[in-house]
Order: sequence, then structure tokens, then C-alpha cells
Amino acid sequence: MESLDLTSYQKYNNSFRRRMVCRIGVDCGFFIEMNSMVNAMLYCLAHRIKFQLYSDDANFGTGVGWTEYFLPFCEEVHEPLHRQYNFHRMPSWRPILRLCAKKKTLGPIAWKLKKSVKTHIGRLKAFRVYGEYVLFAQDVPLKMPQRYLIPELGIDGDYSETYALVARMVWRLQPDILQKEKAYKKKISLPSVYSGIQIRGGDKETETRLIDGATIIRKLNPRDGDSLFVLTDDYRLFQNIREEYPRLRLLTICREDEQGYYHKQFCQEPPQSKKEAIVRLIISVDILLSSLAFVGSITTGPSIFIMKLRHKDPRVQAVESPAFARPRHQGRRQTAVRTVNTN
Repeated sequence: MESLDLTSYQKYNNSFRRRMVCRIGVDCGFFIEMNSMVNAMLYCLAHRIKFQLYSDDANFGTGVGWTEYFLPFCEEVHEPLHRQYNFHRMPSWRPILRLCAKKKTLGPIAWKLKKSVKTHIGRLKAFRVYGEYVLFAQDVPLKMPQRYLIPELGIDGDYSETYALVARMVWRLQPDILQKEKAYKKKISLPSVYSGIQIRGGDKETETRLIDGATIIRKLNPRDGDSLFVLTDDYRLFQNIREEYPRLRLLTICREDEQGYYHKQFCQEPPQSKKEAIVRLIISVDILLSSLAFVGSITTGPSIFIMKLRHKDPRVQAVESPAFARPRHQGRRQTAVRTVNTN
């Protein structure tokens, strides 16, 4: 199955009685939020739950939400209770207790208890508003099923295959975003055949070892004269590889004044400034989804998203793990999650 029909998905999704309201744009970077949303959609499909979206106060826009960048794919709700009570899933008690022992503080326990209380209060408020039990984004487990069997949608595949189907279905850019993408492509003279990479800077260095551009390009192994589109949050990194690889035609839509993405700082930017940055990010990823080859990092949200959507493409690689595209549980027995429409 190459694609998932939107109309069929909407009909199937709307046939369920139970509902989940997934909030996107909570407190993470855009593609971490996107990944969480797609996983929530998979969870709902597997458990016959109607998926609905809340994005009114998403941290990546000007207050419009999902449809500021993408065409709608499901019913959106607008009740403000989700801003306070709908959030990402909390870690289980074991890592919380380990963190307490490491930091020698009970703070993580207090944080988890506070979030648990908020969840229960939120459920009561949601029941009063909707007249029924409603699931939140924090109800989506961290470990997803590894097999999906949904005959009504023609789905019979593993997690990677099903994720790619759902993600490509929702990845439909608004006409004005497509026009901006067209303008950017013309501005940088993007050819019809090109490869791509992502080089991350900014606050990612506080989480993991940053991979330099030269290492990524060596993995790609381009030939002299090849065109290479670069997604980066720091123009200085782009300049470095341009100096190191003068025989490559390197292209980017990163602005010359950008010096690394810092999430806390980004969240404090004016709404219009945030929107302009997200538009460039979305357009860059859309360009990379059509590249001949791609090399990125499994530690960065945009790269992970591209690799998941192109998981069958041998020309898509990760610097840290060439085997990233293979199923994580290859060789193990996988249990299919069959959904039957009984409504």
C-alpha cells in the first residue's frame, strides 16, 4: 500500500464511539510534536478510538494551530481545558526514581504526582464538557505496537510502514506554504535532482554529541558538482562545509543571521517570527522528502521524521546507525493489532 486515502481514514476514524483529543504544540520542537501526534493517531487506529486534535495554542505558530501550515485531516476541538490538562505522556516511576537518586532530590516525584493530579482533574472537566470519558495525549504509551492489521483501510504492515502511511496522509501543505516553497526553490535555483543533509547546532549539544557537516557529507559520498540541499539551524555550519567542499553545489534557505536553534529562546519569540522560522523548517523538510538521497541524525526531530517516511529507501541513511531503516524488532515475533469496526 503506497498511500492512505484521506476520505477513507476520516470515515473510519469518525465511526468510533470513544474519543481521544491529542494536543499538539505542547512544549517540544515541531517534529517531536509531529511524531507524538502521528503515534497518537496510530494508537487510536489500533484501539478503535476516534482521533481529534487540539492545536489552538500550539507553540509553533500565531494561534491558528495546525491549519496555519497544513490542510485539515480530522475534527479539531477548541475547548481551553486542553491547554492546562492535555500534555505529553509522563515517564514511568522507574526512571523517575532513578532520577531522584541521581539528583538526590524528591523533585521528580513531586512533578509526576502533580501531573497525575492534573490529569485526573482534566478528565473530570472533559467529562463535564463532552458528557463522556475522553482520552488525552498522555494516554498514548511510549512503546507502540509493532504490527498493524486494519483491513478497512488496506493496512497490513509493521510500525514503520503504518507510520509512513499516516504521516504522509497528514503532510499536506496549505496552498500559501506551497507557494512560498516554490519561491524558495526558485531563489536558490534548486535543480530537479539533488541530495540532502541535516546539520544540527544550537541547544541539541546539551542532549547529545553533535555531528559535524563533514562527517555527514562523507557518509553521503557525493561526487564533484553534485547539488546538496542543507537543512541547518546555524548558517556558520553551512559556511564551514561550503569552504571545505568547494566542488559541491551547496544550497540552503537558512538565513545568514541564524546561529543555532534554542527551544526556550524560540518559544519567547514574537508569533510572526516563530511562524517564519517554522515555515522555513517545513519547506526544508518537504524539499528533503523529495531528495535523491538523504543523510541525517537519529537524534534530531526533522531527520527522524524524514527517515521514518522514507524508511524503505536505501539512499536514506543515519550517521550514527546505517541500519536505522531496518525494523527495530527484526527477527522477533510480532503481534498484529487487528481493529474491527463494530460501531
